[in-house]
Amino acid sequence: MADKKPKDQQAHDIDQPQSAPQPADELAQLREILFGQTNRAFRADLSALESRVNDNFAKLNDHLDNQFNDIRKLIDQQITELSHQLSSANDNHSNVQAQLQSTTDKLQSELEIAETSAKNDNDALEAHVVKELESLDSLFSKRHQELLEKLQQVTSELSESKTDRKTLANLLSTMATNLATDH
Repeated sequence: MADKKPKDQQAHDIDQPQSAPQPADELAQLREILFGQTNRAFRADLSALESRVNDNFAKLNDHLDNQFNDIRKLIDQQITELSHQLSSANDNHSNVQAQLQSTTDKLQSELEIAETSAKNDNDALEAHVVKELESLDSLFSKRHQELLEKLQQVTSELSESKTDRKTLANLLSTMATNLATDH
């Protein structure tokens, strides 16, 4: 790396005979002789290292971008899958709810029919019981009347017949005696 001088200065140096080399030029030449090759090799190595670092950095960026895109795709896929599962669960829930509502409506209808049937059966049974009670009441009234008439007839027959009274008294007396002797 030699020091570069402006053109005016170079032209002036050409016009003037070279007297003594200047110490800065000598130092630069000495540096170039001692370290020039090493310095150029160092700069080349540094440039190659910088190029490799940039390549590796670009590759790493590409790799990270690919991984990020893969992760994003996986997340999107799983979100889509979960959305489908949630939608399916919602549909199943809606179907179950519709079935439950249908079953509830059916049971409500059957309950109303059963209540109506039970009311009709109850009314029919009540009418039958009332009819039977009226029939029994009529029968008991008729029998009661017949028994009263019979009792009246027997009572009047017993009143009219004295022998029956005496016979009855003897019979009762005999029974009392038989009972007394048995004890």
